[in-house]
Amino acid sequence: MPNKDSDRIVRFYEVQQIPPGPSIWVPLVQATLITQAGGRINLPLLFDTGASITTLRAEFYSILGLQSWDQGERASTATAGGTTDAYKYMATLEIFDKTITCPILLNNQFPFNPLYMGVLGRETVFNEFGFWENIHELYVTGNP
Repeated sequence: MPNKDSDRIVRFYEVQQIPPGPSIWVPLVQATLITQAGGRINLPLLFDTGASITTLRAEFYSILGLQSWDQGERASTATAGGTTDAYKYMATLEIFDKTITCPILLNNQFPFNPLYMGVLGRETVFNEFGFWENIHELYVTGNP
């Protein structure tokens, strides 16, 4: 059994569904995008173990220093609603006190949610940490 000593605990937040239904619990993490000019932008992200690549809503293209959302490498991505086109970029994120250069997709079909700007995906990011999930918390270690 792995040692579940952790550096961080990611809390889950209760979200009421619209139309009214049972609430759901979602793990949210704070990442910081480090811009090419050295600026820092806080990104609340949904921690999504099913997401392959970190994905932001297309409307946030300007924080990546882009003139439009669709000027990167075209990629196809699977979502709960089917497959959509997205555009891939490389970006630097700081998360859990580590700085990581990883791919980010911009997707114009990503649903709006006021709690988060996108999802934190597996590629590159998950290689840097060990993760253990518990009820309404996520235990994170920088020493997997």
